[in-house]
Amino acid sequence: MGGGAACKTGHSMNRLSAPKRVGAALLGLALLVVLVPSVSVGAATPSYVFPFTGKAVSYGRTHSGYPAVDVFGCGAQVVAPTSGSVLDISTVDRWQPKPNDPATRGGKFVSILGDDGVRYYFAHLASVAVLPGARVVAGAALGVMGKTGDARATVCHTHMGISWPCPGKEWKVRRGEVWPQAYLDAWRQGTQLSPAAAVNSAKKANATACSQAMALVKP
Repeated sequence: MGGGAACKTGHSMNRLSAPKRVGAALLGLALLVVLVPSVSVGAATPSYVFPFTGKAVSYGRTHSGYPAVDVFGCGAQVVAPTSGSVLDISTVDRWQPKPNDPATRGGKFVSILGDDGVRYYFAHLASVAVLPGARVVAGAALGVMGKTGDARATVCHTHMGISWPCPGKEWKVRRGEVWPQAYLDAWRQGTQLSPAAAVNSAKKANATACSQAMALVKP
């Protein structure tokens, strides 16, 4: 029956004049456009996860000298807090107690630029699991908490900094410009809290921070 109905419809279309056939085709196209659901092309809202897994971890409410946090739980897996791209890594621990160069204090580290525009920095890693330019999703492995850099002189931990990206490879802004604790607290509880607004505000309040940081980079 299906074939017979189709054949009858085809003969009816053949009996239409050329202008009428074009009009019928356009009407069918219009109906198709109406029936196809619209799709949003905008970027998805980034989601966030707690960036430490595999071990129980703890962290304090403050940090010496600038906004950052030290997270303790030796051997914990460090994962991406949100989706983004790997900006920079160090797989070699170049820090020496003398001259105690602040550019190398982080030892082995990873920094990523989240899709939210925020730079996330994780230092003192025992190992690094990603390469520069790699895309990561929230929860993707970045490395393992360790005792590299000046953590060799203290205890095993991961230093985490939140900031905006600078145009060159610098250490001063990267190490931290916004306190991470409130975001870690929220992500640990499964709450989606973005640091993007706080980072943008801090950037506006410190408009020359990147140029000052670049001035400290040794040739």
